[in-house]
Amino acid sequence: MPRTFNHLSYEQRCRLKNMLESKTPVQTIADTLGFHRSAIYREIKRGTVDGVYSPEDSENRYQENLSHSGKEAKLSINPELAQIIADYILKDKLSPKKIAAELQKRSGDIPNAAITHNTIYNAIDNGLIPGVTRENLRSDETSVYNNGNIFLAKWLREELDIKDGDILHFEVTADKKIIFSKIEEDG
Repeated sequence: MPRTFNHLSYEQRCRLKNMLESKTPVQTIADTLGFHRSAIYREIKRGTVDGVYSPEDSENRYQENLSHSGKEAKLSINPELAQIIADYILKDKLSPKKIAAELQKRSGDIPNAAITHNTIYNAIDNGLIPGVTRENLRSDETSVYNNGNIFLAKWLREELDIKDGDILHFEVTADKKIIFSKIEEDG
């Protein structure tokens, strides 16, 4: 079973300070806060300034350390690649999956280009791809799959208020275009 690590919240640190001031034994503090005794000792050691435990200093140190954790996003350290992806989306109207495949093909030409479509979606959500939001990913094309089923994009279903079970009418025009319309149920 993998180990899990919990951190004291600021409120728990304040309770710890109050219990220390009232001379509560460390084992009782640990039991009350739901941590092992050794974790409380480490917290006291880390948060003690000039011989006095300070929940504010401990919390500030924790937040500072937290801000330095994790790897920096690939596209924040590679703005050239982010611009290439922006062009693929804005000019070529490619989806993140197609972009990831295209970048895989061009990995010899573009340094650090091997990224997944999930990385691209995360970069869009975090504002790392210039001029691109999820709205730019809207496609007015779809594919026929699985014995003739047609997929309607989520944004289109939301915009037209189409839900599972709704009935759509279609007609085929002389120039082979399909026109769908939602059949409204009489209430």
